[in-house]
Amino acid sequence: MLLRDRASGAADALEVLLLRRSSNTPFVPGAHVFPGGAVETGDGDPRWDGVTDFDDCAASDALGVESGGRAYWLAAVRECLEEAGVFVADAATGMVTDHHPVLNDEDGLRADLEKGDVSLLDVCLEHELRLPLGTMAYFAQWITPAESPRRYDTRFFAVPMPLGQSASADEWEAVDASWWTPTAALESWQADAIQLIEPTVASLRLLVGHGSVDGAMAALRRAGEHAR
Repeated sequence: MLLRDRASGAADALEVLLLRRSSNTPFVPGAHVFPGGAVETGDGDPRWDGVTDFDDCAASDALGVESGGRAYWLAAVRECLEEAGVFVADAATGMVTDHHPVLNDEDGLRADLEKGDVSLLDVCLEHELRLPLGTMAYFAQWITPAESPRRYDTRFFAVPMPLGQSASADEWEAVDASWWTPTAALESWQADAIQLIEPTVASLRLLVGHGSVDGAMAALRRAGEHAR
């Protein structure tokens, strides 16, 4: 979940990014979802040790697994870039913005990542970037029922939207990227105006009642402690 604060004084001050999936995708076509996808081999590369603020031990402990946990965090960062065009990364001068050279050809970079023509690790090494995984909050694990035709074991994370960046759909898996207050998204789902799946509904409900990103992130971190 990418989260941002609305303008000061707004009655419902917190917003979350939702992507509308293409009607041609095999999984929940047309549904509004968070950015996400599968863990890939490169997400477990040991060279990430010099590029992130979490080693695998700390990242795995946060998820309640023995090892390999950091790959989940890195997959979340990579999928945010591929699907939503948002890069949670730090440069020497501060957090990466839309004006950083790494995003000069953002569409090309996203396409190359999705096709596997380039790895996120190589991108970070080339541009001397670090991934601030500590700014993220792990808050839930969802596993599809045994009778489901497609099985998923999914970890859910949240992170504040980087300042100076904008989100956009990849026009392949997702055809729209828009900001919603949690309440508005849930009300639209209840009115059958949009399609949501159960994990998305439950995640949005965790955000209701929080007036800021900071407050929501603190609550989500507490939820993650119980999800281990």
